[in-house]
Amino acid sequence: MNDVLQTFLDEEITDAVYNELWNFVSSDSVVRGTFECSNHVVMKISPTQFVIYRIRIGVENTKCQPAVLVAKTFFLKKINSKAYERRLPDIQNIFD
Repeated sequence: MNDVLQTFLDEEITDAVYNELWNFVSSDSVVRGTFECSNHVVMKISPTQFVIYRIRIGVENTKCQPAVLVAKTFFLKKINSKAYERRLPDIQNIFD
């Protein structure tokens, strides 16, 4: 798996963020937008595609930084996989 995605899952999937992130990713009403976590940003570029990158505060003249493009269903499966691993309450069903 991509390092950016793995780091995102390890750092950001917590009980405090899970439900809001899930609703943002799974929503068909939200076509574009961003979701800011503690260390990463999830950018919804279409109803089914997301770009994830790390927030780099204080770094000037940054030409590029690592990012990953993920599809909606794959992303939801990875979010739930980490949520099950951490035994979070109220884990959502992907196909609801």
